[in-house]
Amino acid sequence: MDKSGEAAKKQKVLKLTYLLFASPLVLAYIIWRWFPTFAGYIVVHGFGYIPSVQVAHWLWHGTLLAFFTLYVIFAIGLEGVLVVAAWIWRRRRKPSRLTDFPTVSFVVPAYDEEKLISRCITSLFKTAVDYLGSCEIIVVDDGSNDNTYEAAWEAMRENQSLWPSVHGKVVRHSTNLGKVEAIRTAVSKASGELVATVDSDTWWDPVALTKLIRHMNEEGKGAISGYIHPTDGENEHHLYTILQQLEYSLGLGIFRNAHALGNAVPVVPGPMGLYRAHILRDVLDEKAVKSVTEDLEITLELQKRGVSVGYADRARSATVAPTSFKAFWNQRLRWFTGWIHNLVAVHKDLLLQRSWLSLVLWCSLVLAYCCGIIELAALLSLPLFLWFAPDRVFFLINVLIYILFAMFVGTIYQGIALKFSYGEYNHRYLLPYAPLFYVLNFVNICARVRCLITYIQGDRGCWHRQFLNVHTRKEGELEKGRKEGVKI
Repeated sequence: MDKSGEAAKKQKVLKLTYLLFASPLVLAYIIWRWFPTFAGYIVVHGFGYIPSVQVAHWLWHGTLLAFFTLYVIFAIGLEGVLVVAAWIWRRRRKPSRLTDFPTVSFVVPAYDEEKLISRCITSLFKTAVDYLGSCEIIVVDDGSNDNTYEAAWEAMRENQSLWPSVHGKVVRHSTNLGKVEAIRTAVSKASGELVATVDSDTWWDPVALTKLIRHMNEEGKGAISGYIHPTDGENEHHLYTILQQLEYSLGLGIFRNAHALGNAVPVVPGPMGLYRAHILRDVLDEKAVKSVTEDLEITLELQKRGVSVGYADRARSATVAPTSFKAFWNQRLRWFTGWIHNLVAVHKDLLLQRSWLSLVLWCSLVLAYCCGIIELAALLSLPLFLWFAPDRVFFLINVLIYILFAMFVGTIYQGIALKFSYGEYNHRYLLPYAPLFYVLNFVNICARVRCLITYIQGDRGCWHRQFLNVHTRKEGELEKGRKEGVKI
């Protein structure tokens, strides 16, 4: 094909891409324009109810219309655009066969994980054996109060007897210094060209490392992450686990895929991350990590330095998710506080850049915090809308129709997310639980509002309430821990 033919083909593809991205916005306008009329038709002809002829107050009608408009813009328009972006990214050219096998160091920070650390270490040995290059595993017990250190050593000894080609060591902090310090200790002892960070309650698929490296080399990335499957470690029938699987499929199956299309992946999560060792080492040596979401802060620092961050959706791991409300709530407080701290303080300059990453960060702020407050306000204002409604029965029937419509839209998106994440629209029969996701979303909204208020009051979050975080310790105590607190 000549150059003119190639140019024409590229132009055609570009026009088709624009059309695809515009289609959710067109659909959003159609729904915004005609759905109220459709709902009124259902009330009259479906329910057989004739509304009164009273005219609603302009403020009542305007506020209700504003809430509906925001829902349509974000739930239909914006999320539809993200689905299109995720679909386009998933159709990219698959990476070629891996021919280069750099050495890899797995680093595992652990704190009070004696029940799970053995499973984590065993999975990493299996992953290392499946990979054709050399691997080592470094576990750092960060001053645990239980038998994490002993359990890690026993697991390391048993697995090395089966696979002696994989090297391993266990390092111990005599006092709890925090996750970042545990990672820094492990990275300082790592000899691999690549460093893989793994949370101690996580296990990788045996082929995950090969897939990560293949994507990293093919796309020229400095860091990369994969898909993380939340589990309870057993049969996964727990309701909290199921709801978090729905949440992760949306966050990673749609949002993270869309981020990857614009080379704007904002975070390499702790359970599964792969870095070029010299890049991660430079960041840890030069930067004092200040937030409780160290994985987000480090990734944004990489983006700020011009390091390309990727995502490999077919590289899989499983991580233990909270199975109680208290654990779930504390996790969200840490996550959301860390997001606020990074975006408005630590990396606020990224918001001012003209880049896809800046757009992603702004969207995260607007969707996660502003829209959360708006959704909460809309929910709490329902009694007021009902009280001042010119026809309360007509209003209540319309609310029922809108709720059913919102659940239908949410179920459609959830099915797409499950298809992108697991290859099935109804993976493990999760789709019937989609309506309950609104309960989880409500908890998230409450947690975000709580974090916003406490952040304004000066709370920057912490990992363990019984210990001070690294960034809140006195510098002298931290230096003492670095000098005296590491035993091999």
